[in-house]
Amino acid sequence: MPGGWNYQAYISPYESYIFYRTMDEEEDYFYIPVAVATQIVNGTNYRFLTIAEPKSGNGTPYFALVEIYKPIQGDASITNITSIP
Repeated sequence: MPGGWNYQAYISPYESYIFYRTMDEEEDYFYIPVAVATQIVNGTNYRFLTIAEPKSGNGTPYFALVEIYKPIQGDASITNITSIP
């Protein structure tokens, strides 16, 4: 349904591709997706529940909600990353 969120506890190969291609830009943490929700609106909004692991030994792992927008034409981009306490 356009506009509604579709929650799923698995990540399809295409969603995994969108996630890792977009997350290449992150420098401090490596994000591991656990689950995803999608919303169809003039493109697709993605909300990935992730585990954030530091790339160096100087950080603490945490859960994060990574939001990505993929327009109908063009590349996906990160719209927000929120830590989950």
